[in-house]
Amino acid sequence: MIAMLLAAICLSAPACSKEPADPVVHTYTVRGEIVSLPDPANPASELRIHHEAIEDFKNNKGESDPMHAMTMTFPPAPDVSLDDLAVGDKVQFVFRVQWAPSYEMGATAIKKLPADTELNFDESDDHGHHH
Repeated sequence: MIAMLLAAICLSAPACSKEPADPVVHTYTVRGEIVSLPDPANPASELRIHHEAIEDFKNNKGESDPMHAMTMTFPPAPDVSLDDLAVGDKVQFVFRVQWAPSYEMGATAIKKLPADTELNFDESDDHGHHH
C-alpha cells in the first residue's frame, strides 16, 4: 500500500523524472552604492543597494537576461556583517539567486570599496547625463 502511494507521488513530482533535484543557484559579483541599511529599530528597513548593470544575469530558465542598473533590496545572509557600512558607501557584493526548489535571493558577501571608486549606473533613461 505504501509503495503504491510513493509511486504515485513520484509520478506527479518533476524531480523524480528528469529534472535534477539540485537547487538552481546563480551568483554574481556586483558593485553598487548603499541606499539604505537595515535599522534594528525599524524591522521594515532593509539593505537596499543601487547596483550596476548585471550583464551576465540569467533568468529562471538559465537564459541570459541582463539586468539594468537599479536599486534593489538584497537581504543579507545571516553571516554577512553590515557593521562597518554606511549609506552612500560603495560596495562590492555577491548577489546570490536561487530559482529552485524555491526562489531566494540576497547578498552572501559584501565589502566596502574605496570612496573614489567609479561606479557606472548607465540607466536606460539616463540620456541627459554625460559620462
